[in-house]
Amino acid sequence: MFRNIKIKLSFLCCFITALLAFTLVLCCLRIAEKSMYGQEEALFFRKADDISYELHKGEPVSINWYMRHVGQNILYLEINGVPSSLSRVALEGRGQEVVEEVKAYIKEKNISPISGGHVSEVAYFPYKTKKPGYLVLYGAVSGREPCITYLYLYSLEPFSRNVEVQRIWFLGAWLCAMPAAYLFSYRFTSHVLRPVVQNHEKQKNFIAFASHELRSPLAVFKTGLSVLKRWAAPEKQERIFSLMDNEMAQMERLVQDLLCLAKAEQAELGFSFAPVDLAALAEQVYGAYLGMAGQKGISLSFVKEEGCSYSCFCDAQRVEQVLVVLLDNAFCYTPSGQEVSLRLSRQRGKAVLQVADTGKGIPEGEKGKIFDKFYQADGAHSKKGHFGLGLSIAKEICKGHGGQISVSDTKGGGSTFTVKLPLKRGLC
Repeated sequence: MFRNIKIKLSFLCCFITALLAFTLVLCCLRIAEKSMYGQEEALFFRKADDISYELHKGEPVSINWYMRHVGQNILYLEINGVPSSLSRVALEGRGQEVVEEVKAYIKEKNISPISGGHVSEVAYFPYKTKKPGYLVLYGAVSGREPCITYLYLYSLEPFSRNVEVQRIWFLGAWLCAMPAAYLFSYRFTSHVLRPVVQNHEKQKNFIAFASHELRSPLAVFKTGLSVLKRWAAPEKQERIFSLMDNEMAQMERLVQDLLCLAKAEQAELGFSFAPVDLAALAEQVYGAYLGMAGQKGISLSFVKEEGCSYSCFCDAQRVEQVLVVLLDNAFCYTPSGQEVSLRLSRQRGKAVLQVADTGKGIPEGEKGKIFDKFYQADGAHSKKGHFGLGLSIAKEICKGHGGQISVSDTKGGGSTFTVKLPLKRGLC
């Protein structure tokens, strides 16, 4: 499903990118062609002014002078209204046709460069015909004999060729950029969809694990009810009811944990913030676990950094829940005869709560996963009552308090979980 979405989004992103790039290419082409045309105009004006200046100065119209100014352009001269012999000889075929078309255009538009007297003027205008088109100088030398009228047609064929070559290069660059644009779009789309894919996978795992954990107590209930229907012996009933009560407690705990996580992810997890003495809270939790530590043969200690106030604006019940989760896990994975310690200190305006054990520790590759929902280390799958939700809940509670939770190795072996909570301002 996500593969098809990724491909479709990649094509859409590539299409939009290509459209924007094509628009940019057109704008660049427009600017470049306008600049090139401006250069051609500047060159035309320079050559046209040279011709006009030399004719007005009375330069002799020789074959060498004529050929020097013509090149691939067209120069048409009329002396006293009669085409000059040079023009008749030099202009053949298409050149003569163009001159006649321009003369007809001048007559149609009533263009005249002569204003009268001894003042001579020239007219400049573009003449667009079939390719390539021309820039035209129409001038006259009047007031003296002979009267010379001239047309200088500057060919735009080189300009047209350069424009076509430039367009091909731009189009080629745009087409060559399309694979890169698609690759970028694919990688960009993959990056954007990665959180969605991860959330989808987490949701699938969430449903799978929840179904698995709920299936076990439901099977016990079904079996117990079936047995109760067949045998009504009091001793069997008592045993079955006890088993069903245990499974019901486990199911209730699982449902409560799931509800807590759902509320936390939807930012609906309620907090009752109030000034709390974390030292007293930690000591209270420590006292509650002393009995369990003695039963398991585990040495439990509580160490507090003296000389500081640990008043924190937090939810005491939720912080206690975090400590309970961490101590439960520590007792679960610490063998008899080992140590578990609860520590409280201050660090840069934050209260630091640490639960350290001397068990087997957590592999480096699993440290980044233990806060995920339903994730359990290899040795935890067989432990009854552990669903892999406690650390996820602890993480959400710390996040809701503006704090954080992390895990590191205990010196000498084991794991240390560190919770940092911001202290109430104004307290030293």
